[in-house]
Amino acid sequence: MPMAAVLVVVAMLLAGQSKASTDFNGTWKMIPDRSGSPTQTPPVNDMTLKVATTSDDVRVEWLSGTDRPESVVYPVTAMPKQPSEPLGADAKRAYWDGNRLVLERGGTINGQTVSMKQSLTLDPEHNELVLERLVIVQHGYTLKGTPNYATVKDVFQRTAQ
Repeated sequence: MPMAAVLVVVAMLLAGQSKASTDFNGTWKMIPDRSGSPTQTPPVNDMTLKVATTSDDVRVEWLSGTDRPESVVYPVTAMPKQPSEPLGADAKRAYWDGNRLVLERGGTINGQTVSMKQSLTLDPEHNELVLERLVIVQHGYTLKGTPNYATVKDVFQRTAQ
C-alpha cells in the first residue's frame, strides 16, 4: 500500500478517535464539593449544564439554582491565532483546542463590558466534565494591584437523560 494511502487511513482513524473522546453532549450536574462556584460571592451551589454540539455550533443551557435557564449558541470557528483579543459585547465563538472545547463570549455584567472564556475537558472515562472559566473586565476601573479578572474551576458529572 502506498505511503500516502497509509497516512490517509491513519488520519481517518485518529479523527474518529478524537471525535469519540470529545463527546460533551448531554446533561451535566455540578459536584459542589469539587467545584469553585460554591466559594464565590454569592455562592452557586447548584448548577446544571445541557450541552449539544454539531459541526456548526455548540448549544449550552445553564441552569443555576432557582434562576431561569440561560441558553447560548456558540458558532464553531477555527481556533484563533493566540494570543487572541477578548471578544466584544454580544460576540460568541466556539473552537477546538485539541480535545478541549473552548467557548468565548462578550457581554456586560453590572454595566461593565466583560469577556468570558470557558474551557471544557472530559476525564478519561467521559463521566466528568471540567469547566474552567475566566472572566475579564475589559474597561473597568481597577485599584492598583487588583486584577481585572476572575477564574473558577467546576467539576460536573454526566447524568442520565
